[in-house]
Amino acid sequence: MKQEILDEAIKYIDSWLAFRYSRLEIPGFTVSIQHKDRLVYSKAFGFANLEAKTEMTTGHIFRIASHSKTFTATSILQLQDNGKLKLDDPVIRHIPWLAKHQDKRWQNVTLRQLLSHSAGVIRDGLDCDYWAVERPFPDFEEFKRELLRAELVIDNNTKLKYSNYGYTLLGLVVEAASDEKYNDYVKHHIIDTLGLKNTGPEYEQPISDKFVTGYTRRDLNKQRLPIDNVDTRAMASATGFFSTAEDLCAYGAAHFWDSDKLLSEESKKEMQRVQWSGKFAGEREEYGLGFGLEEIDERHTVGHGGGFPGQITKTLFDPKEKIVVSVLTNCIDGSAGAINKAIYRIIDWFVKANEKKSVHDLKKFEGRFMTLWSVEEIVAAGDRILAVNPDTWTPFKDPEELEYVNATTLKIKKTSSFSSASELIRFTFENGKPVKIVNAGASMYPEEQYLDMLRSKTIISL
Repeated sequence: MKQEILDEAIKYIDSWLAFRYSRLEIPGFTVSIQHKDRLVYSKAFGFANLEAKTEMTTGHIFRIASHSKTFTATSILQLQDNGKLKLDDPVIRHIPWLAKHQDKRWQNVTLRQLLSHSAGVIRDGLDCDYWAVERPFPDFEEFKRELLRAELVIDNNTKLKYSNYGYTLLGLVVEAASDEKYNDYVKHHIIDTLGLKNTGPEYEQPISDKFVTGYTRRDLNKQRLPIDNVDTRAMASATGFFSTAEDLCAYGAAHFWDSDKLLSEESKKEMQRVQWSGKFAGEREEYGLGFGLEEIDERHTVGHGGGFPGQITKTLFDPKEKIVVSVLTNCIDGSAGAINKAIYRIIDWFVKANEKKSVHDLKKFEGRFMTLWSVEEIVAAGDRILAVNPDTWTPFKDPEELEYVNATTLKIKKTSSFSSASELIRFTFENGKPVKIVNAGASMYPEEQYLDMLRSKTIISL
């Protein structure tokens, strides 16, 4: 990918994200994008704490929850690379007390099955109200007691079935195979190796001022309640990690094909290939070893999301094109996954649009225009020009296709049958900038100009 095309896409992404934040009632979020070994974008929006009006920064730390599984899986693959274990080892070889389980199917559960969520293990134990912050996360003794009480929910090695308890168990395997505490191992062999300054396996009170405050959904009065950060205790290997979007970009880049920072090429291949697939909300879901695998149109990505009380996060990387996108939000209804995918789709549109160059100056028509009924953004790249709706997390879904008519006019080439197909958009320019458009007969004005017009009114009337 050419850097100038990526820069063009990022310029739009930056403006679009700022607009989206201004229209939403959410606390805040951060977004970072890395291309190869270079961080090409990093921005924070909104507030890390609403009560104190603490503005969000790119240095604020989030709980990244199930991103933790990728660190645990990386640790297991490192230990295999170093001859300390094998993926197809029975887990009881490394955790002898599991051999006492009354469910004898545990005898056949392997590390690979735990890593790929195909071991049939209960998801969060018999009492998972710790997720609602109604009780502490289990410590080791409680986890051990509960795991020994819980039979496998389904037969192992039969289907994809997500399990935080399975990854909690893998943390104990890391300890047994490495002779280090889990938290120490990941710090020494992953975090320190990559020089990640704002990443760790568990909440740390001494740096509590750097953590964002997480928030509930809005209640009936449109208010959000803050949620305390909590220690995940025995479950750090499944859900305890904290990080920043910038650190997660550096971490994702360490899993690119030609990187030798963490793993052998064979181990990366094994982690990033489909082990099992299933369905969620009617869509196909695929999982490797510690990584989810997601197709974004024609782009293959690898990564993970995270859902912590009050914080929703998503990091995806393209190992072929060497791009990482990380989005971290501090509310339980944060749209981290939707934002992440939208960023990739925007990048892809700019790449495809730039395959051919226009003989006309299409950039002069660009702008965000408003009217009483709608907001519309005209975006140009290469020989393509679109009218998109920026007031959504899917701005490039079903856009209007436009075409050049003359220096002051575009034509609506392709749109909905219920819209204004084949009609014209006429532009008025001042000093080379559009100050008004008449879109299929409807007057629209640049964003700030229209908002200024509204500020002077107390009622919309003739």
